[in-house]
Amino acid sequence: MAVKKLEKSEWESYFNEFDKKYREGQISAKEVQIEIVNEEIGDQVETWWQPLVGLSYDPKDDEFEVAAERHDHLIHKPVEIYVDEDVDGLKTVEVIQEDGTKHIIKLKTPEALPEK
Repeated sequence: MAVKKLEKSEWESYFNEFDKKYREGQISAKEVQIEIVNEEIGDQVETWWQPLVGLSYDPKDDEFEVAAERHDHLIHKPVEIYVDEDVDGLKTVEVIQEDGTKHIIKLKTPEALPEK
């Protein structure tokens, strides 16, 4: 599949569905890395690869949350969300805030440790 833009009316249900499947084990474990891109700071990695806990959008507070094992990342007042999916599921989520700041959330399946 290709990158697709989610309509704001889809955000809550899309990520609730992802989260439900993820917590129930229907989606394999993922690691997450978060990059922030804006004109002032350039491209900065905020969170290096770590286990994903969940993704959610709260319409009441207008916040998108990335919960990782050692870091929670809140994005206030997002205006656009894009997702990139392939046969293995969700690969990337790009969330754009009203000031133009982009939050790029990359997901991957953890690499298995080699057997001894």
